Amino acid sequence: MQMVRLPRSVPWDSSVLIMQLRDYQQGAIDGLFQYFEHHSGNPLLVLPTGSGKSVIIGALCKTILTSWPDQRLMVVSHVKELLEQNFGKITAFWPDAPAGLYSAGLGQKRSRDPITVAGIQSVFRKPHIFGWRDLVLIDECHLLSPDSDGMYRRFIAGLREVNPRLKVIGLTATAYRLRTGMLHEGSDRLFTDIAAEVSLTELLEAGHICPLKSRPSEIQADLSGVGIVGGELNSREQEAAVDKEELTRAALDEVFALASDRKSWLVFVAGRTHGEHVETALRERGITAKFVHGETPDAERDAAHDDFKSGRLRALVSLGVHTTGFDAPNIDLLVLLRKTLSPGLYYQILGRGMRLHPGKANCLVLDYAGNIDYHGPIAHLKPPKAAGTRGKREAHERSCLICPDCRMASPLGALECADCGRQFTPPERVNHGTTASTGEVMALGDLPAPSLGEWVLVHSVSYHKHQKSDKIPTMRVEYHCGINTYREWICLEHPPGFARGKAVDWWKRRTPFEPPDCIALAIEYSDSLTKPVAIRVKQGERFWEITGYDLTGFTVAAAAEKERADSEPSEPIDFLGESF
Repeated sequence: MQMVRLPRSVPWDSSVLIMQLRDYQQGAIDGLFQYFEHHSGNPLLVLPTGSGKSVIIGALCKTILTSWPDQRLMVVSHVKELLEQNFGKITAFWPDAPAGLYSAGLGQKRSRDPITVAGIQSVFRKPHIFGWRDLVLIDECHLLSPDSDGMYRRFIAGLREVNPRLKVIGLTATAYRLRTGMLHEGSDRLFTDIAAEVSLTELLEAGHICPLKSRPSEIQADLSGVGIVGGELNSREQEAAVDKEELTRAALDEVFALASDRKSWLVFVAGRTHGEHVETALRERGITAKFVHGETPDAERDAAHDDFKSGRLRALVSLGVHTTGFDAPNIDLLVLLRKTLSPGLYYQILGRGMRLHPGKANCLVLDYAGNIDYHGPIAHLKPPKAAGTRGKREAHERSCLICPDCRMASPLGALECADCGRQFTPPERVNHGTTASTGEVMALGDLPAPSLGEWVLVHSVSYHKHQKSDKIPTMRVEYHCGINTYREWICLEHPPGFARGKAVDWWKRRTPFEPPDCIALAIEYSDSLTKPVAIRVKQGERFWEITGYDLTGFTVAAAAEKERADSEPSEPIDFLGESF
């Protein structure tokens, strides 16, 4: 293929583009051409959801055919919406593009254009009708089957019978599969390298994608008895575990409490019957909702999508059809009523909420099946283990920290909560010397050390405004207890929900004044706050948690009295009516 060794005398020229590319989009194209300068493999472009993969495809096609007019390209995908997007971007960049569509679902079958955008279901049995092809771009290539008889591999093998030097470029947000791990690793790999990769953090910091906010719920489905098949939870067992009326009712009650102001809801369910029940429950609460699944007729599905994007439909209940290729930037609420062990699928689900939209500050994620606990924050996902190596217990292990103040998920090892700023400070450890110490083992004043266990006396309290970048400010409360200081973060400025409710309760227990809405006013009135005599602290895996307060001194006094009584000699126990 001519692209493997780019002609030095005919350098490609990015000025041929009509639309202005973002820096990272231009960088991805540059990285691809630099790759082909030195390598002859089949590379990957790894680009987050919302980064504009269709724009990059359009720009790449125009650049190639402007510099090398004899090239013949194909853009292949499995989703009708992706075919429409990709064809639209190519023609947007190049109104006179020699491009055609081949898709039974879209009613067009053009096979001889220099650029052919094709649905794999329509073409995999007949690669011969497309003649010579130099390059195939596969969008959402993580869905390409590793089996030799998969549709993509069968199609590519047919094209290579005509051109053995055919090159394949894959585009994806998740460069791994559940069953086999990384796409460019392993003996059965089609892709050989990653030519360019853009991080989610980079796009978020640049403001190119919408941030996600999570509020893990106390309402969680019990999936401990669900088995694993092929590396994923057994679908029938999971549906049986989550499709319970009381669970659906409790989850939706919390959704209404936390997200009543959200305008466009995408709800993920575990099965057909579960989806029907959730759709009914939403409608009973006055929410316009439509359940869409893999067997929903195309016309009905298209109508539902149009209604959802226009705002006539508030909620889409989804089973297996909205994780790839569904572009609805208005989504501002994701409700997860099912669990997946696949980090790729988890990423694709959350990616539906990351597109920018006017008036949309963020997308709220409410998870009722333990996905966030299992996978952690989306920017810190790890490739999956191969199928069969994950045990049942491991499938339910936590892989992130849940903030005890606002319940936001942060990656393991994080020093502070990404939302409220609560510091995840590892427990302070005393460096013991080799000689005897005259200091107290625990700083409990006059109380005997064993008497209170996890209670510590508070000598003083200080209040501070905690502000980090663009996060909502919180009030950091520091309890000074001898040589140790314990901290908590009070979320008075947070919107109505768990964190704000907890802060209001905290405030009302300490003063008759109404809870303020700003941190500055809270600190101004801090002199009215009752100082606890002692606090109860718990050593977590990564930080100290404050689990109780003694605002009166009664708890401390009672504990001291109990310890005194326990330390006095007791009467001998008479088991048989005799003392011994």
